[in-house]
Amino acid sequence: MSERLERTLGQVLTVGTRISTAVLAMGLAATFLLPGSIVTQVLLTVGLLVLLLTPVARVAVSVVGYLGERDWWFVLYTSVVLVLLIASFVAAFR
Repeated sequence: MSERLERTLGQVLTVGTRISTAVLAMGLAATFLLPGSIVTQVLLTVGLLVLLLTPVARVAVSVVGYLGERDWWFVLYTSVVLVLLIASFVAAFR
């Protein structure tokens, strides 16, 4: 794996974690300021979804990165992982 791809993957994880932390913190604050509000529920749900989807985004970026490097075995492996992750989300939300 190239250093550039490693940096990109680190950035994806960092941004996803920071966004989910910020949205969850806003949801927590809204819980105290607006108890029972729909805004609170939406913020907490979005924060959790971003947290759950961050690793999926990392795998998707990995697939694209390995495609760019023409590392076909890793494209295959990460594509299988991506399909399994997406299938598990679809099954969980049905």
